[in-house]
Amino acid sequence: MPNYSDVVIVGAGITAMCAAIPLLRAGRSVTIVDAGEIGSGASTRNAGYVSRSFKHSFGDLERKHGQDYAIQLHRELQQSVDSVRHMVQSESIDCDLQMIGRFMPAPTAAAYEALANDLDTQRRHLGFEFEMIPRERVRDELATDIYQGGALLPDLGGLHPGKYHAGLLASALKSGATVIPNTHVSNLQPQGDGQVRVETSRGEVMARDVVLATNGYTDNLLPWLRRRIIPFDAYMISTEALSPRLVKRIIPNGRVCIDTNHNPFFVRQSPDGTRLLFGALTGEQPDTPEQKGERLRALLCRLLPDLGQVAIEHSWTGRCSGTFDLYPHLGTHQGIHYSLGYCFVGVPMGTYLGGKIAAGILGRADAFTVFRDRSFPRLPLYSEKPWFLPAVFGYYRFLDRRTPAGALA
Repeated sequence: MPNYSDVVIVGAGITAMCAAIPLLRAGRSVTIVDAGEIGSGASTRNAGYVSRSFKHSFGDLERKHGQDYAIQLHRELQQSVDSVRHMVQSESIDCDLQMIGRFMPAPTAAAYEALANDLDTQRRHLGFEFEMIPRERVRDELATDIYQGGALLPDLGGLHPGKYHAGLLASALKSGATVIPNTHVSNLQPQGDGQVRVETSRGEVMARDVVLATNGYTDNLLPWLRRRIIPFDAYMISTEALSPRLVKRIIPNGRVCIDTNHNPFFVRQSPDGTRLLFGALTGEQPDTPEQKGERLRALLCRLLPDLGQVAIEHSWTGRCSGTFDLYPHLGTHQGIHYSLGYCFVGVPMGTYLGGKIAAGILGRADAFTVFRDRSFPRLPLYSEKPWFLPAVFGYYRFLDRRTPAGALA
């Protein structure tokens, strides 16, 4: 552990790396500290989707904040997608990035109509292209009869999150980062001279700037922040190796798929095209890994009956986080920088907002983002354990089970 570092970043996921790289290249010394092995968290365990997803529709944003705000926010969603492309290209990261489209099946006719209306509004104001896929053509994209249609967004896609993170880590190390795994940060003590004393299980380090980039793994290091973050577990499985013919039959055009339910199902081909990756039941109380994997396998087979009784090879989880207003948040509290609460869009948002953290520390003009220094709500009586999550996800299940897709779960 060095005695001094210009910047100490707590957490070693996508956000941390995307903040560290520009800081290092601007001449700052950067120390990245993680409580676990580097890359063992959700940054490498997610589905790898690269999208403009947001939990509030364009219309909702326009009604609440005005048209200019809704346009600006959606432009930044596109910039987050572009930031992933830029990082992959500029750092020559081999991570199977494929921007060949995203299919969003709708579980009801009302959901289909609402999706079409929202996407049409986005196209009129921002030029985002899409195509509505009626029910009779759903199997052109996904081998299921459970949905009432869907939307195709041709400019989105996915990558291999483990390879992406590995490429970012390699670039940070090449640029001079000090990366320290298996190190718990126990205390942050702001000093009178503007520096921060960072106390860790390996000793102390003084820093001019400290960044918390811990997302779902945020603990009580900064209690003010912990009370505003809602950690939850997402679950995924990988099937056994499938024949190329069956993979193409299930997802004919190889697009990433995620439905529009409150607690969505998401499925895609593995980046090498040999398996299917499937996720669902987000935030539910944990079973054993074997039980969770079997529940997901049974659900996948009901959703995609052409698979037959397929076996699974792997079942895993990663810890994500949300916020009470369903916005990502970036800001500074008591001199500590943070970016987290990505609400299911960690790959593009972690990339984009990691860069914004660096821009802010460096005092650059491009540090502005609509996600910076927003009012950050909390729930009374909530401090650490999210006791309300079973009720929230239970309510989502109640809503979703009124749809054919949700009833499968």
